[in-house]
Amino acid sequence: MNSNDIRDIFYTFFKNKGHYKVMSAPLVPAKDPTILFTNAGMNQFKDIFIGNESRDYKRAVSIQKCMRVSGKHNDFDEVGRTEYHHTFFEMLGNFSFGDYFKEKAIEYAWELMTDKFGFSPEDLRVSVFNEDDESYKIWEDKIGIPSKRISRLGEKDNFWQMGNTGPCGPCSEIHYDRGAEFGPDEFSGDNKRFVEVWNLVFMQYYKEESGKMNPLPSPSIDTGMGMERLTTLLSGKSSNYDTDLFRPIIEFTAKLADVNPDDKDIKIGLNVIADHVRALSFLISDGVLPSNDGRGYVLRRLLRRASKHGRSIGFKESFLYKVTPVVIEIMENTYPELGLNRKFISEVIKSEEERFERTLLSGLKRFEDIIHNTIDKGEKVLSGKDVFKLSDTYGFPVDFSIDLANEKNMKVDLEGFRAELADQQKKSRSGLAVRGVSNLPEDMDKLNSIFTGYNSLEEESSIKEIFKANSITDSISEGEEGVLIIEKTPFYGESGGQTGDTGSGRSENSLFSITDTRKNSTGGLLHYVKILKGNLTNSDIVRVKVDMSKRENIAAHHTSTHLLHAALREILGPHIKQSGSYVGPDKLRFDFTHFKSVSKDQLNGIETLINRKIRENLNVKTIETTYEDALNSGAIAIFDEKYSDKVRMLSIGEFSCELCGGTHLQQTGEIGFFKITSESSISSGIRRIEAVAGSAGYKYLETLFSRIEKIESKFNQKGERLFDFLSELDEKNRKLEKKISKQGSQEKTDFSELKSSKMEIRGLPVIIHHFEETSKKMLSTAADDIKRKYECVTIISSNEGGKSGIVISIPSNLTKKFNASTLIKQISTIVEGNGGGRPDFAQAGGNEINDPEGFMARIVELLENTK
Repeated sequence: MNSNDIRDIFYTFFKNKGHYKVMSAPLVPAKDPTILFTNAGMNQFKDIFIGNESRDYKRAVSIQKCMRVSGKHNDFDEVGRTEYHHTFFEMLGNFSFGDYFKEKAIEYAWELMTDKFGFSPEDLRVSVFNEDDESYKIWEDKIGIPSKRISRLGEKDNFWQMGNTGPCGPCSEIHYDRGAEFGPDEFSGDNKRFVEVWNLVFMQYYKEESGKMNPLPSPSIDTGMGMERLTTLLSGKSSNYDTDLFRPIIEFTAKLADVNPDDKDIKIGLNVIADHVRALSFLISDGVLPSNDGRGYVLRRLLRRASKHGRSIGFKESFLYKVTPVVIEIMENTYPELGLNRKFISEVIKSEEERFERTLLSGLKRFEDIIHNTIDKGEKVLSGKDVFKLSDTYGFPVDFSIDLANEKNMKVDLEGFRAELADQQKKSRSGLAVRGVSNLPEDMDKLNSIFTGYNSLEEESSIKEIFKANSITDSISEGEEGVLIIEKTPFYGESGGQTGDTGSGRSENSLFSITDTRKNSTGGLLHYVKILKGNLTNSDIVRVKVDMSKRENIAAHHTSTHLLHAALREILGPHIKQSGSYVGPDKLRFDFTHFKSVSKDQLNGIETLINRKIRENLNVKTIETTYEDALNSGAIAIFDEKYSDKVRMLSIGEFSCELCGGTHLQQTGEIGFFKITSESSISSGIRRIEAVAGSAGYKYLETLFSRIEKIESKFNQKGERLFDFLSELDEKNRKLEKKISKQGSQEKTDFSELKSSKMEIRGLPVIIHHFEETSKKMLSTAADDIKRKYECVTIISSNEGGKSGIVISIPSNLTKKFNASTLIKQISTIVEGNGGGRPDFAQAGGNEINDPEGFMARIVELLENTK
């Protein structure tokens, strides 16, 4: 039985039992940003279990994409070494929300396992919580399992809880007996004879902080069964890596490396690569990109670990990107998003692999410096601080440092490393503090506000709380600043990229301006105010009014942002995902996933398409629906946003459909005009477009035309002649520069002072020199002149404008021993730059060279070691 057969049987069985089929949530949990990745099937139902939301169905079935690489559920270190552990996996589950309970859950599980999947009842064994007599009796009396095959276990094994407080309950697990050859007939956690297959969780209590267990009014069911492990058992294999989910990946990788896939010496490496490439493909498809923190760091760590294992089995260059098509071929029938993002996944992985290769080249030299410094001190333990800096600043993996240190019979101070890491994480957390008011009262519920700003820009309501200098106060007087929380308000709080509203307000005894509006974590809207006249007192009735002009300009940019997102997906591809935005009255900024610059033709196409949709005057509609129904209808969710079950779905004709809580226009025609002002890269795999629309777009054009008029007036040229005139002027300037340059070359320095710098390396003449503040163009000319004058390998450098320039010029008869193109790539890593060229001439740029003597010494060392 293969994996696709198992999925069909599982879904069909529970749909026939009245369960609603729920699609897999993304790996980045849109409804719960408190966890790094979706790590269980129940994650998307969490709010139902804790009573914060309800659905139209009481029974559900799903196969959920999961990642376990951090926190309590972390299988990272076990991957590849065991038969069953993975980073990415699929979890099959059925759920009951206050409908059936223990008896039905157990009956369904047993029927599916024995009747549909065909397990022999004699090969199955169950465990129950040692205090759960009810489950024990169901298994023994209703199902008919002999008591000798039912084990009572403690809290550690058979009691599940969501956290220190919240829903919890006993669970019952079904285990498969692999036979006497795997161990004795003694049920224990260490006995590999028994493999856990399915966990049935009976959520029947709510745990208080005191530890007291209160019965839930509606006990529920949450089950979880690993697809990979189940496939192994049903296909008669001994390891997950031998199934149709992994074996094709392993065989393809082995073929690429020209090794035997069954070679025991490389088995772990091939397993790790297969697991990690699956994880990388799904993470990138769900919008995660490499970075130095959070989810992106996990992705980067997975890629680098897979790359490391690739090197251990013989790969000399990037290869992971070549393996992803095999993953997609296996999985895209179930997860079509993989196929839609096929090219993008490959491009991201290839780019990150190449980046890692450069990191290794640069990091190995720095690691050697740490080794030598440690030896010079007479020590054998590398500083944890130094190794952390190597990892954090230069991206050199700590496990690489550990392995290389072991080769030198040295160790790494891991405690010191962890201390540095903990300190960085502490600083990172402090940097993530939510802007706004601190020292809020413990009773946060009363701070919630009712937002009325979708339909009104003015509201009369009462003040719920006043804050001044981050503490609660009873009043705020003329000239003072503070924060108000109002019962009902039309002011939109900064969120989802949209800036907060500003405006004005008054009470019987005061006039005040509202300079900003922000949200706190509980939904309270914080109005930042300055009292212009009189004073405000807690519980005063106030009348507040949003700045209508600013709101309209914001709405024009927000509606345009949705048009831009849809246009990007239509023209560049469905891999485009939003990764950040700014929506203000002055402009919009949209960050999105894309691994190459957007061409001028593509930008023109995007802009033209958006302006066409504006002229079509499409209806902008918002409806309130459930999160699940919105996604099923095709709405796009932003993966870093937190959504409740009830969401606002915004559609613009049939062109765009997204989840959005922001404020918008009613017709696209109200935007008037849209213009892209810039497109750039902000990090690896993330592009940024800035644009203006509405009145801001009109002001942009006014400024542009005014500038053109000034240029026309300056050069006394009409618009239709301006371009030709400036082109001719530019050509004249180029010719003049060339003439000046030629004259300058006739008066070149004779470089006689460099004769003393000439040295011999590996039997060849070499000059290495650093000039002060010399342009790249002059540096290139000088390199050729020095090469001709002294018939030597010439490597010269200079700084200009805070950046370095490096040029290598080599006589053609010496290129067999020293290749300029190869050398420049190695030297450029010293300044964290890049470059290229021919075997006889190459150039590069990078960070400023602050220690020229040290830089030149590094080049000498590199030349001496070049083979």
